[in-house]
Amino acid sequence: MAELQHTELVLSSIIVNLSIGTDMIADAVRELKVLLEIGTERILRTGVLDLTADQLEALRHLHGASDQGAAEILRTLWPAQRARPLKVQVPVLDVLLANPTSGFRDVELLALSAIRWQVHLLADEARLADEWLPLASTMVDTNSQGQALATLDGIRQSYRARAIVVVRMIRDAMRLQKVGLGQRNQTAVLTRRARARGAPPRSEVR
Repeated sequence: MAELQHTELVLSSIIVNLSIGTDMIADAVRELKVLLEIGTERILRTGVLDLTADQLEALRHLHGASDQGAAEILRTLWPAQRARPLKVQVPVLDVLLANPTSGFRDVELLALSAIRWQVHLLADEARLADEWLPLASTMVDTNSQGQALATLDGIRQSYRARAIVVVRMIRDAMRLQKVGLGQRNQTAVLTRRARARGAPPRSEVR
């Protein structure tokens, strides 16, 4: 859960970075409102969001603003440089899925497997962006540089769109985890009560 929460925070920050200064400002508004609920200090600690502490504090009133009003405010925060996709890793999830435990339901494992696959695809797009960034900034030929910039922008948009999907998947998976945890805790309580009465727990009744 801790790794999923951290990955959600990082990807949400990247979505804001890649959406500010574009026509997709509504995505930045949505994610920034979620981030502001988490807290300025925790957001800045990730070192991902391209906003200063002062800018974040100034944006706190976005909670009460309409999406349209918030979008107008964010349009004034044109980034100093275009944000780039970042490689996000999920080592705990990789280990878990390589050695599945019986403590997870099938629906939970399926959701986690889908997240891991999408995160790996994000990493591929981040690597592509790293390869094209030097080309887009150093080419002398105007036409070639224009093509490189267009390719890099396409990678940014593809990464941004996938990151939005992954964040939604993570939030759904965390809800599943909480439901599953509640069910497992209830089963454990019933088992303990049954054993205390000397009766076999429901799970052991054939």
